[in-house]
Amino acid sequence: MELRHLRYFRAIGREEHFGRAAIALRIAQPALTRQIRDLEQELGVELFERLPRGVRLSNAGRVFLEEVEKILSQVDRAVDQAKGLASGHLGTIRVGLSEIISAFDFISYGLLNFRASAPDVTLDLRSIGPMQQVIALNEGTLDVGIIYDAHLDSGDANLLQTSQIGVGETMLAVHAGHPFSTRDAVSMAELADEPMLGPTRKTSPAYYDRLMSACVESGSAPNIVQECTTNSVMFSLVAVGMGIGFVTAAEPAPLAQNIRLVRIKDLGLKFGVLLAWRRRDQSAALQRFVDVMARHNTLLPSE
Repeated sequence: MELRHLRYFRAIGREEHFGRAAIALRIAQPALTRQIRDLEQELGVELFERLPRGVRLSNAGRVFLEEVEKILSQVDRAVDQAKGLASGHLGTIRVGLSEIISAFDFISYGLLNFRASAPDVTLDLRSIGPMQQVIALNEGTLDVGIIYDAHLDSGDANLLQTSQIGVGETMLAVHAGHPFSTRDAVSMAELADEPMLGPTRKTSPAYYDRLMSACVESGSAPNIVQECTTNSVMFSLVAVGMGIGFVTAAEPAPLAQNIRLVRIKDLGLKFGVLLAWRRRDQSAALQRFVDVMARHNTLLPSE
């Protein structure tokens, strides 16, 4: 018994007429009649009562049709799922997100557009720091991470593939009442006496080192009075006037009602925003995700 026998039987059972079923199946009626006889012989039962005009399902045929409908429905569903997985329209993608997302609107829009374009792909969004994302990618517990280029080193290139989806510039986050809030840009020298908030090296050592090196190269080391483990902590402190902080973002747009971003004209520090995933991962859904997210890099200013 083959699937085609079941499909032939279903067509005749629905139509209760060999001629109409043959037309629907695009098969010659004598061949269809022969296939059904072969099926009946294999089963050892008569599936149809032959009438002067057409046929009628026998009692055994009605029971058999109910089960055949279920079988073929499952087969069709399996085919659809296989095609969906192969085309990237089905599956699950585990995405690592750190607080980098708060500084780049295009990441949020990219996630939204991907869900709209592939509604049957589940996005498992996980809040996880950049260093932990790299570890999770290498261990296979994460499918794709969104991180700065500073978080990867040469050793990661053997295992991870990346795609740059944007560029972030390091700027100042200042309270709306601070004198700098009305400025288009400030110099590092002007920050010498300012109480500064900065990242902690423990959570992002490579990012921290690049930031501090750029500050030293500018000729002015910042007066860091408080290290912050997350951007949320830093923004909370900036919002109440406890200092001004370094933040990497796409453009000097307001982050909140009372926080402004101001460029640092002689720092010139930029970080690439990357998607990172395992080189051996050939998932079609993952590649669709990468493609959709990459479309939004035009929203960022060019270097």
